[in-house]
Amino acid sequence: MSDSTIVSVEGLQKSFRNGQVTISLFNGLSFNVREGDFVAVTGSSGTGKTTLMNIIAGLDMPGKGSVKVFGKELSSLGSRHLAAMRAHSMGLLFQTFGLVNDLTVKENIELTLYLSGKKKAVRERYVHELLQFFGIQDKAQLTPPSLSFGEAKKVGMARALASEPEILLLDEPTGNLDPPSVNVLLPILRGLRHIYGKTIIMTTNSLRAATIANRQVHLERPTIRTA
Repeated sequence: MSDSTIVSVEGLQKSFRNGQVTISLFNGLSFNVREGDFVAVTGSSGTGKTTLMNIIAGLDMPGKGSVKVFGKELSSLGSRHLAAMRAHSMGLLFQTFGLVNDLTVKENIELTLYLSGKKKAVRERYVHELLQFFGIQDKAQLTPPSLSFGEAKKVGMARALASEPEILLLDEPTGNLDPPSVNVLLPILRGLRHIYGKTIIMTTNSLRAATIANRQVHLERPTIRTA
């Protein structure tokens, strides 16, 4: 694995059993993500896109195969090490967002910076920059229940970026958005790479969204076996 490779997936398989049926995902999937890549993971529903993101984030483990992040085999790391990696080196946006409803938009974005010990002046400056970049500066004092679905996604991405992670994992960032919101969000996604220089893995069902990535990884349909 070269020094610029951030994620390495080799021979990945993951199986689930449901009664007499065994569902096997990935079929020995292999790919690398290098520093500065923007990779779109595509495939129809049920092909395991979210499961793949969970595995790369260390929230789930492979059934077979190897997944290395920053050169470290995830299956060999303990839960504390994995949690530290997510906190300091990864920015995560999953479909549930995970925003804190009792905090304002500004406070949600600032939370990661506060927990990492950043001084107030630094937090204020960086949060202001993120609010401007995502075009949500007028929403700063609102709470998540007051936001539209698209606005909540922007807040989730801003919070994911706040820790200045080495890699962003974005699960369906344009999913369930209306066309005008997608039109706003796609240039933002491009900017995450070109302005912030981030390495990005994004799952998507949208062919349009996938085209803004510089690489695509397509997941095949799972193998289904009956006992």
